[in-house]
Amino acid sequence: MIPPRAGLSELAPAVRRALSLDPHSVVRLRVAGQATSALIRLPFDVLVARSVQAGAGPDADVTVRGAQLLAWLDGERDEPPETADALWRWGLPPAHGWRRVETVPDTDIRPLVRKGALTLKEAARREGVPGAQPRAEVADALLDSVVLTAVSADGQARAEVTLRALSALTRMGFLARGSAAHVDVAGRWTRVAAVYGSVFIERDALDLTPR
Repeated sequence: MIPPRAGLSELAPAVRRALSLDPHSVVRLRVAGQATSALIRLPFDVLVARSVQAGAGPDADVTVRGAQLLAWLDGERDEPPETADALWRWGLPPAHGWRRVETVPDTDIRPLVRKGALTLKEAARREGVPGAQPRAEVADALLDSVVLTAVSADGQARAEVTLRALSALTRMGFLARGSAAHVDVAGRWTRVAAVYGSVFIERDALDLTPR
């Protein structure tokens, strides 16, 4: 059961941004206790999530079309979005067991994202497509480059965070000015959690090496 629309209104900005990147985005709504999380797979292979305090009795886990969800949240659709569970084809991060590696201020993250964007523009210019994107393999190599290495205070864990993850964090509007992001790990997953949402990538996309 999806919680009442009023309690989910704060999910609308994240859904709207995701749809601007991919009009066919689907959203997985997970209700646990008094919280509802919306998980969305962005077209550049990053899973993002936004959580709000809105529960509806029994726990629930359903997938819906992003366009239907946004229309309902915006009041353009009277009925809640239809269930479309078959459209979700990706893994999910664990709900528990996260370990904090490091907290990084936004003033350290934003310059890394800006530098990465400039590098992508320069690569496109060199390939003769100024103002566009370089070839997919070039863009992927740049997005998968490690731009931040987080290390725990005891030195027992580290996470190498890619430009892809930090770009998603800022592009989705999750990182508030003057705030910070937490780099956490759990099993195969790394999470970069900010004020308005989180970004998740599995270990095969982020080099995570405990030591």
